[in-house]
Amino acid sequence: MLASLKTQVALTVGSLALGLLGAATQATAADQTPTAAPTAHQTSGATAYTKYGRVTANTGVWIRSRPTTHSTVLGSFRSGAKIPLACKAYGQKIDGVRIWYKLGHGSGWVTGRYVKNLNPIAWCR
Repeated sequence: MLASLKTQVALTVGSLALGLLGAATQATAADQTPTAAPTAHQTSGATAYTKYGRVTANTGVWIRSRPTTHSTVLGSFRSGAKIPLACKAYGQKIDGVRIWYKLGHGSGWVTGRYVKNLNPIAWCR
C-alpha cells in the first residue's frame, strides 16, 4: 500500500514537471519578450516559481496535510529525493526543529528536520 502511494506521489510530481516543460516549449516568439524579474512578493507564494530541498532522512520523509505529525499522511518521499518547496512555516517541533516546508505543488507539508533546502525558502504568508 505504501509503495503504491509513493508511486502515485512520484507520478503526480513527474506529471506536473512534464506539463510545465511542455508548456514552456510551446512559447512563441511573441511570448519571448523580456519582462521584469519577479519581486520578493511574487516569489514567496505557493504559485511562484519552485525552490527545492533534498530529503536527508535514511528512511525518507512523510508528506502531511498540515505542519504537524497529528495530521493526515498524504504520502512520502524517499531518502535523497529532490522535492519542490513553496515556502516555510513554523509547526510542530521535530527533534528540536520547528520549521516545516509547504510542497511546491501546493499539496502537503514536510518537516524541516529531514529536508535540507537547496535554495533560500521564503516564509509562507
